[in-house]
Amino acid sequence: MNIMEDKNKTDKTKISFYSKMGFVVDKVSEDSFYENLLLGLSKVLEKSPCVSKISLKRLSGVRQVDIRAWEHNNGVILPEDLRGFYSSTNGFLFTYEFSYDYRTTNEEDKEFRLGLIQINPINDMIRIFGYETKTNAGIECVGKKHVLSLSRESKVFELANVDDNAKVVLVYPTAYSTPTIWFYWGQMTFSYLAEDFTTYFRMCIAHLGIPCWQYVFSKEGLPEWSREMFNIIAPGVLNEDRNLIEKHQYNSDNINKIDPNIFTSSSGWHNTNPDKNNSRGPDPKLKEKSKGKSVPKKSVSAKGKKH
Repeated sequence: MNIMEDKNKTDKTKISFYSKMGFVVDKVSEDSFYENLLLGLSKVLEKSPCVSKISLKRLSGVRQVDIRAWEHNNGVILPEDLRGFYSSTNGFLFTYEFSYDYRTTNEEDKEFRLGLIQINPINDMIRIFGYETKTNAGIECVGKKHVLSLSRESKVFELANVDDNAKVVLVYPTAYSTPTIWFYWGQMTFSYLAEDFTTYFRMCIAHLGIPCWQYVFSKEGLPEWSREMFNIIAPGVLNEDRNLIEKHQYNSDNINKIDPNIFTSSSGWHNTNPDKNNSRGPDPKLKEKSKGKSVPKKSVSAKGKKH
């Protein structure tokens, strides 16, 4: 295959993925691919003086033969939208730095938190274990809550790392079932996030890549420092008269409730404020301060820390 044929095949793959994401385009360049994939998120973040060093790592797509090899090795079939995603880009890493000390000229005196949208490369989407298993596997809707039961034949793959205690996972209750996206946190606890990868990716954008936003859909709730980032970068997103994030009252009928209408339009974000009394420990990505000498910054990798 010559270079022109290979380029045409890549463009067709990106157009196909755009269609699944809700875009209609005639011709796709690499710049427009990523710009449309992020739905203008960079421009939103640039408006905040607390945000700097916005970065996007560009990755080549995965060949179909390599996708089929991953499926064969793991005994499952990827859903169509996730297959299209990996055909366009082998993982995803969008990052930015958030700092209250944006007026400080000395970079070494700044404290920052790392905002990011991360999807593991396909070979890093490894199978994880350690969860409770039962005789039968499946997803049961109890009121408005999704209850997940896994068996020894179930398969769970790490789609992204959240922090030392949590991951976003792709869950196959059985090898032949359609996978869904879950938040795997704490002591073997699963909280429902999305019915498919496309919806989850849009949720990442809607939550601005603010670290640990997935905890909104857990009983533990959003960390206090994460909620502060929401209030500074996007004031109003967590207001009670919105509805992007459902308010959690630690009632089984309210946990894991998502309004699907928020993903049908790029405007009109809706939100309620999570429990303000619930907060977690310090941000794991908080930069250390150094008085006598500079502390080198840790490099960011698309591969999440495994536990």
